[in-house]
Amino acid sequence: MRKIIFILLFCISLPSFATTQRIEVLGMVCAYCAQGIEKSLKSLGEVNDVYVNLENFFVLVESKNDLGIDETALQDIIVDAGYSVQKIEYINETIQSVRKQYEK
Repeated sequence: MRKIIFILLFCISLPSFATTQRIEVLGMVCAYCAQGIEKSLKSLGEVNDVYVNLENFFVLVESKNDLGIDETALQDIIVDAGYSVQKIEYINETIQSVRKQYEK
């Protein structure tokens, strides 16, 4: 019985959330730009969701696991699309919550 309780507590304590990375993108100015970046990022198998905010020049990428996406891969996709990456950072918010903040 103790083993079962221990296993249940261990499983509950494991992180079961996706990791969100925020990428500041320079040169992204139109909906066509946003659409191209979104499509390219979604082509990565480990990407769960992508949100592009043109007004504030950032892209959010949510991974399917808690490890995040390789920053070099993210940067390569954006640079190959013709844009510059200012900064990549992990944030403690889901894409859903950020969408709600900006799409009011």
